Amino acid sequence: MAGPDPWWDGPVSLDLHPVRPAVAVPVSAPDVPAAIAATVRAREAGAEVVEWRLDALGSDGSEGSGGRLATADLLAAVAQLPALRAEGGLPVLATYRSLLEGGPGGLDDDGYHDLLAALVAVGADAIDVELTRGEEVVTGPVRLARDAGVAVVGSSHDFGGTPDDLDVRFAELARRGSDVLKVATTPDSDADVLRLLTSAVRARTALNRVVLPVAMGRLGVLSRVGGALWRAPLTFARLGEGSAPGQLDVRAAAQVLDLLGEAAR
Repeated sequence: MAGPDPWWDGPVSLDLHPVRPAVAVPVSAPDVPAAIAATVRAREAGAEVVEWRLDALGSDGSEGSGGRLATADLLAAVAQLPALRAEGGLPVLATYRSLLEGGPGGLDDDGYHDLLAALVAVGADAIDVELTRGEEVVTGPVRLARDAGVAVVGSSHDFGGTPDDLDVRFAELARRGSDVLKVATTPDSDADVLRLLTSAVRARTALNRVVLPVAMGRLGVLSRVGGALWRAPLTFARLGEGSAPGQLDVRAAAQVLDLLGEAAR
């Protein structure tokens, strides 16, 4: 059942829920078969999008042990993305979280550029593009994504607090060509959460872009379930262990989003 207006006006390649933010489950697996199996479990639990965390490939199961695969090995795994989508049955947001953005990924700029370009070439539904990478690194892949109709989720993460330059981060992500502006912070107070959400709503209006504010941890639960108010495209939820602090269980997230989405229509 569609809402009164299109829920999300980004590229049509990302098939999202028609009346509320979609539930996206991050999948961190050491190899492609394990990622496919996890995607199937996520779909059966109610996930509507899978975030394939490529930085987890090659991990040994211990915390922070991912990010070790060489570029050639990552590209070989990326070539199997169509199989993951077909067998998993969900749209794929492909993410490689680098050290500077709080992940384990150690790819250099050349490798990161080649990875993004390969993801576009194999038909990822969306790609995550990090703000900390130089503009010269990401401009080419972003242009390729736009030509191919692949959604670009520009992302910025702060695991140490809530920075003062929130408006600047949203604006820079938009200037670089992102379709979705994701800014994730770690609040120390309710006021920090509200400051992030206020900046996101301001960016949505001023920049005419889709925003995805994420306040991590217990304090930030409103940012994960309240997206119907600022028309967020998705929210991240967990199946088992999450990929970031404060993620709700996928089933609980879907239930809350259904209730709030209906109320916000």
